[in-house]
Amino acid sequence: MEVLILNGSARGQKGVTGRLLKSFIEGLADGNAGVKEFNVHSLDISPCTACLSCMHKVPGECAVKDDMEDIYKEMKRSDIMVLATPVYTDNMSAQLKKVIDRSICGMQGFLTKDRFGRVRHLYSWRMPAKFMLISTSGFPEMETFEPLIATYRAQALNFGSEAVAEICVPGSIGVQMEPDKLNRHVELIKEAGKEIAAKGSINPGVLKELNTPPFTVEEYLAAAAKYESWCRKKLGETDQQ
Repeated sequence: MEVLILNGSARGQKGVTGRLLKSFIEGLADGNAGVKEFNVHSLDISPCTACLSCMHKVPGECAVKDDMEDIYKEMKRSDIMVLATPVYTDNMSAQLKKVIDRSICGMQGFLTKDRFGRVRHLYSWRMPAKFMLISTSGFPEMETFEPLIATYRAQALNFGSEAVAEICVPGSIGVQMEPDKLNRHVELIKEAGKEIAAKGSINPGVLKELNTPPFTVEEYLAAAAKYESWCRKKLGETDQQ
């Protein structure tokens, strides 16, 4: 099993997304999967220019030459692609969105109906057969992830891939104040990595527990109050009573 991980966090390995990915990758390694991770924020990747050279001039090849070349190579050889991103303004990070947009170079200008009867492009080369999402968010509610999940599933369909699992952990602001609250999720996501390596899917029970928020809303607000206090001190203000 070859797994491509795109870490779309603007903070790279420093944030909650990075902490979860570290444990997930350990699980993949324990399961003998091959893993290639890209920290997208540190790469030179330009936005898609919509020149359509990849469809009309040199099929399957992007006209823009930058660090996407290395990602394309891994996309073509991987079985699973993991999109890892915090929720930024209700969707994936801008860094990760550039990668997804640039991936249209695998599509042809010709059209067909997919297995669901929807019109889609044919392909010059194929993306990984399976997509997976790992996401975090600052707010505590699971509803925060709904726009991102809809986008991720639509992208999987665009590329003729299967969306196999979504791991969404809310409450990052609280976790930054109380890091131990994430310990159980860190343990579980390592187990999820082993299962992905072994069979390309995650046990529903493990997935359900992973998608259980680490805080109640009341617990989150109590932890977030510590963050707000820190913010006020940074701004030279005093705590509001």
